[in-house]
Amino acid sequence: MKKYLGIGLITLVSIALFGCGASKAKAQNEHPFKVLEATYVNSVGEQPDLVETTIKISINNKEIQLDSVYFRNSGTPLKRLESIENSIFTASFITSTTLHDYILDSDPKQEFGNKPPVSKAKLPFELIGNEAVVSYFYKDKINYYKISEVKEE
Repeated sequence: MKKYLGIGLITLVSIALFGCGASKAKAQNEHPFKVLEATYVNSVGEQPDLVETTIKISINNKEIQLDSVYFRNSGTPLKRLESIENSIFTASFITSTTLHDYILDSDPKQEFGNKPPVSKAKLPFELIGNEAVVSYFYKDKINYYKISEVKEE
């Protein structure tokens, strides 16, 4: 009797563990909105060594609030634009195109004015080319949506 009870208990625990894992993975692939359009534009402002990249994302659900976007190794918060038909969000990234001159000398005192390189924060995603990831809150939980191709305007 103890033998059957042990086998039954092991079977019950196995079903409980593996059953919960399968349902969890399925829920992460469903999103409450669809991205209708995702575009970006690069522009040079008054300072020629700075490039501003503006990304615009349009979704079909007005009840969803997108939080931030990760694009080309940078992340920034999204802002909602007023629109009658769809929800449109926009964000801007500013990057420098100048290379810094460093003084290299055998005397460390001559190198005193060098500034250390600014390291970018590590993104929680691996993005290739024009891929982007947006984060949003749904049912009090943060979720992520990957956009496979952001088109240039």
